[in-house]
Amino acid sequence: GVMPPTEHSDFLEPDTAYNNNCDMNSARYFYRRCQELCIPTVTLTRWAAYGCPITNDVFDDCCKTAHMVATNTRRVSMCTINQLWTKVNLPESDPRREKLPARCDRRWFCRTFLGMEDTNRSSSNSIWPMLTRLHMYDPLSMMVCVSAYRETYFHWESKVVNGVRHKYCGVSETNTGVIDATALRDKLGSLLQLSLRSALQNIS
Repeated sequence: GVMPPTEHSDFLEPDTAYNNNCDMNSARYFYRRCQELCIPTVTLTRWAAYGCPITNDVFDDCCKTAHMVATNTRRVSMCTINQLWTKVNLPESDPRREKLPARCDRRWFCRTFLGMEDTNRSSSNSIWPMLTRLHMYDPLSMMVCVSAYRETYFHWESKVVNGVRHKYCGVSETNTGVIDATALRDKLGSLLQLSLRSALQNIS
Protein backbone atom coordinates (compact mmCIF):
# COMPACT_ATOMS: atom_id res chain seq x y z
CA GLY A 1 0.00 0.00 0.00
CA VAL A 2 0.91 3.67 -0.05
CA MET A 3 0.75 6.48 2.45
CA PRO A 4 -1.74 9.26 1.65
CA PRO A 5 0.30 12.10 0.14
CA THR A 6 0.66 15.36 1.99
CA GLU A 7 0.25 18.74 0.37
CA HIS A 8 4.02 19.11 0.11
CA SER A 9 4.98 15.55 -0.93
CA ASP A 10 6.29 15.11 -4.47
CA PHE A 11 5.85 11.32 -4.65
CA LEU A 12 3.65 8.57 -3.28
CA GLU A 13 5.53 6.56 -0.68
CA PRO A 14 4.98 2.93 0.44
CA ASP A 15 3.30 2.42 3.80
CA THR A 16 4.19 -0.13 6.49
CA ALA A 17 2.16 -3.00 5.02
CA TYR A 18 3.80 -6.38 5.54
CA ASN A 19 4.83 -6.85 1.90
CA ASN A 20 6.53 -3.44 1.87
CA ASN A 21 8.10 -4.00 5.28
CA CYS A 22 9.81 -7.19 4.07
CA ASP A 23 12.14 -4.97 2.00
CA MET A 24 11.27 -1.32 2.51
CA ASN A 25 14.24 -0.03 0.50
CA SER A 26 13.11 -2.00 -2.53
CA ALA A 27 9.52 -0.85 -2.05
CA ARG A 28 10.60 2.80 -1.91
CA TYR A 29 12.76 2.34 -5.00
CA PHE A 30 9.95 0.66 -6.95
CA TYR A 31 7.36 3.34 -6.21
CA ARG A 32 9.81 6.18 -6.83
CA ARG A 33 11.09 4.81 -10.16
CA CYS A 34 7.59 4.12 -11.47
CA GLN A 35 6.69 7.75 -10.78
CA GLU A 36 9.95 9.11 -12.17
CA LEU A 37 9.54 7.04 -15.35
CA CYS A 38 5.87 8.08 -15.75
CA ILE A 39 4.57 4.52 -15.35
CA PRO A 40 1.01 4.77 -13.95
CA THR A 41 0.33 2.71 -10.84
CA VAL A 42 -2.86 1.39 -9.23
CA THR A 43 -2.50 0.46 -5.56
CA LEU A 44 -4.98 -1.37 -3.37
CA THR A 45 -3.99 -0.73 0.25
CA ARG A 46 -4.57 -2.95 3.27
CA TRP A 47 -7.32 -0.55 4.35
CA ALA A 48 -9.34 -1.58 1.30
CA ALA A 49 -8.96 -5.24 2.23
CA TYR A 50 -9.99 -4.39 5.79
CA GLY A 51 -13.08 -2.74 4.33
CA CYS A 52 -14.29 -6.04 2.88
CA PRO A 53 -13.73 -8.70 5.56
CA ILE A 54 -14.96 -12.24 4.98
CA THR A 55 -15.53 -15.16 7.34
CA ASN A 56 -13.81 -18.51 7.02
CA ASP A 57 -17.10 -19.83 5.62
CA VAL A 58 -15.92 -18.73 2.18
CA PHE A 59 -13.28 -21.47 2.32
CA ASP A 60 -15.88 -24.04 3.34
CA ASP A 61 -18.10 -22.97 0.46
CA CYS A 62 -15.23 -23.28 -2.01
CA CYS A 63 -14.41 -26.74 -0.67
CA LYS A 64 -17.94 -27.83 -1.63
CA THR A 65 -16.77 -27.72 -5.24
CA ALA A 66 -14.50 -30.71 -4.42
CA HIS A 67 -11.59 -28.96 -6.15
CA MET A 68 -8.22 -29.88 -4.66
CA VAL A 69 -7.08 -26.24 -4.92
CA ALA A 70 -9.94 -25.20 -2.62
CA THR A 71 -9.03 -27.88 -0.09
CA ASN A 72 -5.36 -26.96 -0.19
CA THR A 73 -6.07 -23.23 0.05
CA ARG A 74 -8.18 -23.78 3.14
CA ARG A 75 -5.44 -25.91 4.73
CA VAL A 76 -2.68 -23.38 3.94
CA SER A 77 -4.81 -20.43 5.09
CA MET A 78 -5.55 -22.14 8.38
CA CYS A 79 -1.87 -22.88 8.92
CA THR A 80 -0.83 -19.34 7.98
CA ILE A 81 -3.30 -17.60 10.28
CA ASN A 82 -2.34 -19.87 13.18
CA GLN A 83 1.34 -19.05 12.58
CA LEU A 84 0.50 -15.35 12.61
CA TRP A 85 -1.44 -15.82 15.85
CA THR A 86 1.68 -17.36 17.39
CA LYS A 87 3.91 -14.51 16.17
CA VAL A 88 1.73 -11.66 17.43
CA ASN A 89 1.87 -13.15 20.93
CA LEU A 90 5.68 -13.01 20.96
CA PRO A 91 7.61 -10.01 22.37
CA GLU A 92 8.44 -7.33 19.80
CA SER A 93 12.16 -8.14 20.00
CA ASP A 94 11.71 -11.89 19.45
CA PRO A 95 13.42 -12.92 16.16
CA ARG A 96 10.68 -15.48 15.53
CA ARG A 97 8.40 -12.56 14.59
CA GLU A 98 10.60 -12.21 11.50
CA LYS A 99 9.54 -9.16 9.41
CA LEU A 100 6.24 -8.61 11.22
CA PRO A 101 5.79 -4.86 11.91
CA ALA A 102 5.78 -3.82 15.58
CA ARG A 103 2.17 -2.56 15.27
CA CYS A 104 1.06 -6.15 14.63
CA ASP A 105 0.61 -7.36 18.19
CA ARG A 106 -2.06 -9.44 19.94
CA ARG A 107 -4.47 -6.51 20.27
CA TRP A 108 -4.09 -5.70 16.57
CA PHE A 109 -4.80 -9.32 15.65
CA CYS A 110 -7.92 -9.53 17.80
CA ARG A 111 -9.31 -6.28 16.45
CA THR A 112 -8.40 -7.09 12.84
CA PHE A 113 -9.42 -10.74 12.59
CA LEU A 114 -11.79 -11.36 15.49
CA GLY A 115 -13.61 -8.04 15.77
CA MET A 116 -12.91 -7.81 19.51
CA GLU A 117 -10.31 -6.31 21.83
CA ASP A 118 -8.96 -9.62 23.18
CA THR A 119 -9.72 -13.30 23.69
CA ASN A 120 -8.92 -15.85 26.36
CA ARG A 121 -7.52 -18.24 23.74
CA SER A 122 -3.81 -18.96 24.22
CA SER A 123 -1.23 -18.69 21.47
CA SER A 124 -0.77 -22.48 21.45
CA ASN A 125 -4.40 -23.10 20.41
CA SER A 126 -5.76 -22.75 16.88
CA ILE A 127 -7.43 -19.39 16.32
CA TRP A 128 -9.14 -20.47 13.09
CA PRO A 129 -12.57 -21.30 14.58
CA MET A 130 -12.85 -17.78 16.05
CA LEU A 131 -12.10 -15.86 12.87
CA THR A 132 -14.79 -13.44 11.72
CA ARG A 133 -12.72 -11.02 9.61
CA LEU A 134 -10.35 -12.47 7.01
CA HIS A 135 -8.87 -10.19 4.37
CA MET A 136 -8.45 -11.37 0.78
CA TYR A 137 -5.60 -9.17 -0.43
CA ASP A 138 -4.64 -11.09 -3.57
CA PRO A 139 -8.14 -11.95 -4.84
CA LEU A 140 -9.22 -8.33 -4.41
CA SER A 141 -6.09 -7.19 -6.27
CA MET A 142 -7.00 -9.52 -9.11
CA MET A 143 -10.49 -8.01 -9.24
CA VAL A 144 -8.93 -4.55 -9.51
CA CYS A 145 -7.24 -5.69 -12.74
CA VAL A 146 -10.70 -5.86 -14.36
CA SER A 147 -11.86 -2.34 -15.19
CA ALA A 148 -15.57 -3.07 -14.63
CA TYR A 149 -14.91 -4.36 -11.11
CA ARG A 150 -12.37 -1.63 -10.42
CA GLU A 151 -14.88 1.13 -11.05
CA THR A 152 -17.95 -0.62 -9.59
CA TYR A 153 -16.65 -1.70 -6.20
CA PHE A 154 -13.83 0.71 -5.33
CA HIS A 155 -13.47 4.46 -4.82
CA TRP A 156 -10.10 5.80 -5.96
CA GLU A 157 -7.93 8.66 -4.77
CA SER A 158 -5.13 9.87 -7.01
CA LYS A 159 -1.96 11.88 -7.18
CA VAL A 160 -0.50 13.32 -10.38
CA VAL A 161 3.28 13.02 -10.67
CA ASN A 162 5.09 14.26 -13.79
CA GLY A 163 1.77 14.54 -15.57
CA VAL A 164 0.78 10.91 -14.83
CA ARG A 165 -2.11 9.97 -12.54
CA HIS A 166 -1.37 7.33 -9.88
CA LYS A 167 -4.46 5.79 -8.26
CA TYR A 168 -4.81 4.26 -4.82
CA CYS A 169 -7.76 2.87 -2.87
CA GLY A 170 -8.03 2.96 0.93
CA VAL A 171 -6.44 5.69 3.02
CA SER A 172 -7.49 4.82 6.58
CA GLU A 173 -9.56 2.54 8.79
CA THR A 174 -12.57 4.81 8.31
CA ASN A 175 -11.96 5.55 4.62
CA THR A 176 -11.36 2.11 3.09
CA GLY A 177 -12.41 3.00 -0.43
CA VAL A 178 -14.81 0.06 -0.63
CA ILE A 179 -18.14 1.27 -2.02
CA ASP A 180 -20.36 -1.64 -0.93
CA ALA A 181 -18.69 -4.31 1.21
CA THR A 182 -21.61 -6.74 1.02
CA ALA A 183 -21.84 -6.57 -2.77
CA LEU A 184 -18.06 -6.92 -3.13
CA ARG A 185 -17.98 -9.86 -0.72
CA ASP A 186 -20.75 -11.64 -2.61
CA LYS A 187 -19.10 -11.04 -5.98
CA LEU A 188 -15.74 -12.27 -4.71
CA GLY A 189 -17.27 -15.46 -3.31
CA SER A 190 -19.18 -16.19 -6.50
CA LEU A 191 -16.09 -15.63 -8.65
CA LEU A 192 -14.00 -17.96 -6.51
CA GLN A 193 -16.58 -20.74 -6.75
CA LEU A 194 -17.12 -20.15 -10.47
CA SER A 195 -13.41 -20.43 -11.20
CA LEU A 196 -13.12 -23.71 -9.30
CA ARG A 197 -16.21 -25.28 -10.87
CA SER A 198 -15.15 -24.14 -14.34
CA ALA A 199 -11.72 -25.69 -13.88
CA LEU A 200 -13.28 -29.02 -12.97
CA GLN A 201 -15.56 -28.94 -16.02
CA ASN A 202 -12.53 -28.56 -18.29
CA ILE A 203 -10.97 -31.79 -17.04
CA SER A 204 -11.27 -34.46 -19.72
